Amino acid sequence: MGIFKKKIEINCPIEGKVSPLEYCPDEVFSKGMTGEGVVIFPTGNIVYAPYDCKVEFIFESKHAIALKGSGIECLIHVGLDTNVLKGNGFKVFVEAGENVKQGDKLIEFDIMVLKKHHCIDATPFVFTNLNRRDITVDQYGMVDANIPFITIERK
Repeated sequence: MGIFKKKIEINCPIEGKVSPLEYCPDEVFSKGMTGEGVVIFPTGNIVYAPYDCKVEFIFESKHAIALKGSGIECLIHVGLDTNVLKGNGFKVFVEAGENVKQGDKLIEFDIMVLKKHHCIDATPFVFTNLNRRDITVDQYGMVDANIPFITIERK
């Protein structure tokens, strides 16, 4: 009997330009210290649930959200240095502990507030419990929100 792998399609959580994580201007993310994944340079301003999961944690400053489901744990960190905004320019539509479906609206942000406060809009999207070999990025470049762009293979 062979080992069966389960494939899970992950949707792009935010419209924008998807690049390899190494292109993230923050070393903590670009060197994979927080996990493997991609960096998205947003053209949209709404973050959606990339797969069916549970909201594990929402940062007090509303700029980042941790999700967990189907054996996958991820972090969506909207912008860099956005914690200094203390929630200004962010609106959260979910609560910690809430189950969400793929495509549900999680966070909305005002890109002009980020720019006004000199925050970088680069948005790391990392999987905190997976290895690089578990993740296949199917599409780089401009990607619409809620479109499958990563495949995860789990045993």
